[in-house]
Amino acid sequence: MRALVLLALCVLAALLPFGCGSVSRVVVRQHPQTKQTVECKVDPWGSTNRTAQIEDCVKAYRQAGYMVVGDSE
Repeated sequence: MRALVLLALCVLAALLPFGCGSVSRVVVRQHPQTKQTVECKVDPWGSTNRTAQIEDCVKAYRQAGYMVVGDSE
C-alpha cells in the first residue's frame, strides 16, 4: 500500500510542471476562401513553453492566409 501511495505521489510530482487540468489558450483560425478552420492549442507532449507553441501555430496559419475567428484569451 505504501509503495502505491509513493508511486502516485511521484506521478503527480512529475505532471505538475505541465499544468495538467489547467485551462489553456485556444486560437481558432479560418481560411477566408476555403472556410477551413483550425485550432492552435497547447500540445501536452510538445514544448514546455506553452506560449511559444500557440504563437508559432498562430504565425504559421497567419502566413498561410488564415484569419482569427476566436481566441479564448
